[in-house]
Amino acid sequence: MRRGRFIAGVAAATAGAGARARAQIIPGQPIQPQQQFLPQFNIAVNVTLSGSLQKYGQEVVKGVQAAVDETNRFNAPVSHVWGLRPLDDRNDPGVAASNVNVAGADFSVIGAIGSLTSAMTLAALPRYAQQGLAVIVPTVTADAVTKRGFHNVYRLPAKDSSAGRLFASTALEGKRGVSAIAVAFDGDYGYDVARGFVDQAKADGHPADMLLFPFARTDPAAAARTVLDRAPGFVFLAGKTAELGPVADAMRLARYAGDFGASDGFFNLDTITSYATTLQGAYVASALPPLDKIPSAIQLVTDFQREVSQITAFSAYGYASAQLIFAAVQRANATSKFGLLHSLQSGGTFTTLVGQFAFNISGDPLIPNIFLYTITKDGFKYARPAVRTGFIL
Repeated sequence: MRRGRFIAGVAAATAGAGARARAQIIPGQPIQPQQQFLPQFNIAVNVTLSGSLQKYGQEVVKGVQAAVDETNRFNAPVSHVWGLRPLDDRNDPGVAASNVNVAGADFSVIGAIGSLTSAMTLAALPRYAQQGLAVIVPTVTADAVTKRGFHNVYRLPAKDSSAGRLFASTALEGKRGVSAIAVAFDGDYGYDVARGFVDQAKADGHPADMLLFPFARTDPAAAARTVLDRAPGFVFLAGKTAELGPVADAMRLARYAGDFGASDGFFNLDTITSYATTLQGAYVASALPPLDKIPSAIQLVTDFQREVSQITAFSAYGYASAQLIFAAVQRANATSKFGLLHSLQSGGTFTTLVGQFAFNISGDPLIPNIFLYTITKDGFKYARPAVRTGFIL
């Protein structure tokens, strides 16, 4: 795919009413008469739902829907119920922007989640600001998203440059003095990750540099020779499997015996099926924590898996984005999009399925994190977080 780029309980006084809501709100069945007059707060989900990227957009929607269902079943407020309004941007920047106007004109929409790629997100950002809508960014890691100066944007995964820095500080730990090269192709993903990696590696005392190749005019074997001319001891593949996997293969064929590391563009099945031998034992980054190692999320994960069968990074971050909106609304007793935005702008920490989040003024996590997995022939084996917070066992 094109990369653009990872509840508090009810007070005792309302426990009885919450129990009634749990008993009455069942997915696929009509709301019972005494509940049908409650207002519905909707979350607009502005992602790509058609074309070649539809699978990923649908996963985000499934995650949001699962969070809505979970909250309506077990933590239903006494004043409202939750719903969602999916909006297909068709991978068209103009449609992505106009969808925001549609959401803003719907008085039931209290907040938004989107988009799937950086191009769609950047096209929509000014409209979200004009409409006064808080937008939670679940999958896009491009640095540009939070550089535009908007104060209604909240991104969950670490931005690319932060991910590169975190990877370098973790993967190069204990490799004192080893020289490192970050390899990337030009395009919409790779440069910022590589830049962050090199900056941190140098700060930690490693000889480090970046090689940026033109994707349209680069032969993998030629790129491999250029990298090996630098005699690196560690090579960081900052990009996507389909683009940089052949370069890694060519390096091994040219007798490179050093270590590899890879950005989250390699956290996919293609890496295992096509490059597990080449990258055996290498660290790969991901925004997705090992959900089975989060004690506070055991029941949520069980219920979530029942709804989606397989949890992906896209569905997990869709779920977490909805949780963030629920918690911010509850914290401020918000009843409108302006109340939600004020609650988020007031700061504080929010606990979600994929981590605990507080945000800086730009909308990035105050403590960004990535999770490192080891590549094996049988799949990805969880190794460690870049930042240990106690959220994961």
